[in-house]
Amino acid sequence: MHRQLWTRPLAAPSGAATLVLAAFAAGPAFAQEPATAQEAATVIRGAVVFTGDEVIETATVTIRGRTIEAITAGDGLPPAAGDDATVVDGRGMTLLPGLIDAHTHSFGPALEDALNFGVTTVLDMFTEPNQAAAWRREQAAGPVTGRADLFSAGVAVTVENGHGTQFGVPIPTLDDPERTEAFIAARVEEGSDWIKVVYEHGETFGRPIPTLAASTLSRIVAAARAHDKLAVFHVSTAREALEVIAAGADGLVHVWHDRDAAGEAVAAAVRAGIFIIPTLTITESILGMGGGAELAADPLVMPFLTPAQGGGLRSGFGGSSAPDAMRRVLDTIGALHAAGVPLLAGSDAPNPGAAHGASVHRELELLVRAGLSPFEALRAATAAPADAFGLDDRGRIVPGMKADLVLVRGDATRDVAATRDLAGIWKDGVRVERVRPEAVLPGRPRIAPRVLTDFEDLTSDDLAGSGWIPSTDTMFGGGSTVGSRVTADGADGDGGALVISGEIAAGFPAPWAGVMIGLAPGMMQPVDASDITALVFDARGEGARYRVLAFAESLGPVPATIEFAAGAGWRRVVIPLGGIDGLDPTGAMGFLVSGPEALGPFRLEIDNVELR
Repeated sequence: MHRQLWTRPLAAPSGAATLVLAAFAAGPAFAQEPATAQEAATVIRGAVVFTGDEVIETATVTIRGRTIEAITAGDGLPPAAGDDATVVDGRGMTLLPGLIDAHTHSFGPALEDALNFGVTTVLDMFTEPNQAAAWRREQAAGPVTGRADLFSAGVAVTVENGHGTQFGVPIPTLDDPERTEAFIAARVEEGSDWIKVVYEHGETFGRPIPTLAASTLSRIVAAARAHDKLAVFHVSTAREALEVIAAGADGLVHVWHDRDAAGEAVAAAVRAGIFIIPTLTITESILGMGGGAELAADPLVMPFLTPAQGGGLRSGFGGSSAPDAMRRVLDTIGALHAAGVPLLAGSDAPNPGAAHGASVHRELELLVRAGLSPFEALRAATAAPADAFGLDDRGRIVPGMKADLVLVRGDATRDVAATRDLAGIWKDGVRVERVRPEAVLPGRPRIAPRVLTDFEDLTSDDLAGSGWIPSTDTMFGGGSTVGSRVTADGADGDGGALVISGEIAAGFPAPWAGVMIGLAPGMMQPVDASDITALVFDARGEGARYRVLAFAESLGPVPATIEFAAGAGWRRVVIPLGGIDGLDPTGAMGFLVSGPEALGPFRLEIDNVELR
């Protein structure tokens, strides 16, 4: 028995849905010749099968090599599978295509983390192009079974000081409209699979942000189309959405949060036939709803999170809870869905409140809360992104497709939360053993208590090379400034001290300016600080309350903040690590000594810094 639940017109490649229906009408089984006869098959029997386009109540799927070989009705073993087949009992479970996260930013172990939660493909919206190219080359050379596949926009199209330039990494920017065609050609040359464009005026951030001129948008779209590339746009407001839709956008990679012109934007999206990746997980985080922390606490999720993933889920953007605003966003998604706009599941990991892989499961639940059925939400993470981005070898369980599969306990087509309970993952036909990070010894140095420096043997020119790095909120578009130098007037009266001075300026919601204290030779590399009980130093200042920002994998991208007072005389400051909520010392990364929270100029001196 099968359920045909998708009633809108399909853009399924190779007539996938027709193949399934016709085969079941003709007989109990359909198959293609084994790709490699000598390879042993894997048979997943008796599961509810979600193909991407329909639900088959009980079926058996045979995979051989990298591809799906056959689907047969019922839970019997197909004779063609062979006597040497590996048999997996899927009864009481749901077999899904490997999940696709349609909005990520992928760095470090992101692809491995994604696969550990059943996400076999990620669509990256902004990453380092050389790393993306290396990942693509490995995918093209053969099956990569230890991580998710990646397709990427590479570097996003933005302007100087615009959204996307705030991460402290220099990127090319499109500041002269006359360079549009050359700029897009350069992105294509770097390997961009589509063109991601940032059109963000900063209204949702509460401050203006430089962005592209509206007159340049259609020119970008035309340049992308000249290279046969999609043009997808970051927007935050309905007015921005209307402008990029008018310019010819193929898709939006966020949804608007405001009420102004919201209905008009829905109608425009329908007329244009675009797709939208709402990234509700990040909207929920921005609006202080705590969904990430809830996900991290789930016993089905927690054991498989790395410290960095757990910290990322428990962090947020610092805003107070805004349930009414969240309801408005969900209502907008419901209206888009009811109007027939294709919606794709995307997490926007690793932004605060999200984690690679894990957050796709939360995104599915939020889509259901917005009005999609579980079936439609599952399609948003499988067939729909495959169709939207032209990935015609994945996203469906159909003979000949890539054998990227996920087996979950329960019926996910009726309760989408069942996707959290993963029973099996196959990537390119190979079963993936899930990793429990707490069972893996971290390959990182264990640091001992020690005096970091008393500044007696350092000069101002030596600071950066010794790990004392100036840091400000300018990497996130803020305006704070800082300088540092070594003086001879230390706390002991006979040695040096570090002077940190600058200005805390408006421009970022949580402004900072200070000096970073690294714990490893590489900046922000985690170390095992289990033997350290406190950060200790002498300080004097101007009577303000200064701050130490603690960074650790377990804290995610948002550091913990500890305040301390410093007046005209030297005093000893002790920051106990055990008192920092959420800090796991086995993944400590560093400390930043910053000026006060209050805006304005500041001056602070520190000396005799030690890890006790």
